[in-house]
Amino acid sequence: MSVTSTARVSGARPFLVGMFVDALGNGLYVPLTLLFIHEVTGLPMTTVGLGVTAAAAVGLAANPVAGALIDRFDARRVLMATYVLRALGFAAYPFVDGFAALIAVAALVAVGDRAYYPASGSYIAVLAQGAARDRLYALMATARNVAFGLGGLLSAWAVSLAGDTGFTLIALVNAASFVVATGCLILSGRHAPAEAVSRQHGGYRRVLADRPFVALVAAEQAFTLAHMILPVALPVYAVAVLGAPAWLLGLLYTLNTILVAAGQLGVRRWQRNARRTHAMALGGVILIVACGAYASTALLPSGLPRVFGLVTATLALTLGELMHTTPAWALTTATAPAALRGRYLAIYQQTWAMAAVIAPAGFSALLGTAPSLLWLTLATVLTLASIVVLHLSRRLPADAVAAPGA
Repeated sequence: MSVTSTARVSGARPFLVGMFVDALGNGLYVPLTLLFIHEVTGLPMTTVGLGVTAAAAVGLAANPVAGALIDRFDARRVLMATYVLRALGFAAYPFVDGFAALIAVAALVAVGDRAYYPASGSYIAVLAQGAARDRLYALMATARNVAFGLGGLLSAWAVSLAGDTGFTLIALVNAASFVVATGCLILSGRHAPAEAVSRQHGGYRRVLADRPFVALVAAEQAFTLAHMILPVALPVYAVAVLGAPAWLLGLLYTLNTILVAAGQLGVRRWQRNARRTHAMALGGVILIVACGAYASTALLPSGLPRVFGLVTATLALTLGELMHTTPAWALTTATAPAALRGRYLAIYQQTWAMAAVIAPAGFSALLGTAPSLLWLTLATVLTLASIVVLHLSRRLPADAVAAPGA
């Protein structure tokens, strides 16, 4: 999506600037989450771990609540609220001095994080329609990946330059980034189309009664688990099982981030004449190939051949992620009735929350039993998910499935 085409979507430019600033701030914090909180608060690492886990549990409830609020008020207001909550949370981190305060502050951040996703997705649906919506989703993913990568580099620089003070600086800069993003949303709202609010009854009962959509969400759970391979499964598999050097993890993560940022718009252009369900299913096939490549790497000699195998598998994983992300968002949004869009996207986003809960314990158990079992399990559920998505091409609304066009 070019700057010119972005400008034709009313309110899109300040919205994207806000997304970039938000992701830049998050990039400062996310790679150092537990260490960051430990250093800023001075609390023991075990206390920090328990507090973050408790806050994450609170955050799980934020998705459905956010969905209802989006439909009742509007997506932009809820999105602004997520920024305000996180700004307050990060500004308060340096003043945390106990477990209860930690849970309260971390819960503010967790609620803002979880509610952000259905709110941002719903607001994009308000800003753009058809092909422009798909391009806007792709451009947002590109901007956020670039900003997140830059934020990670800046966090390393801040800590190395300022030592312990650098962690406090990160907290304050992150809080400021959410304030700037809020201002961008205010500017965006001056030009954006008016948002519809829900006057329908039934709420989540109506969403859950939509069987094709529920089947789509069930299939999406498999895809979100595959997205957890790089941050959750690969560190254990590569280092503990295959004996790869630890530095390789940073290289693979950076490679994935750069390629996602650089390839999102190109892949979207390639998919523009494909049905969204078929594009998702093809992404599933490529993710299955990635699982096979990771499993096959164990058969290679140790050393450079295994490093090459892991790089190759990660390239396939990255392509599968690129193939899946934009069509999945666009299909889910187009499937949802406008008056219940917030609730639909909230249910969709719960798949990511569930993956974050399932993946650490589930992946570890499968790797501990037999490393190949993890890749076989993921390949199986991805196969089933891809079949379900193809079947749904005849059951979901035709205008949601259809190619968005150039």
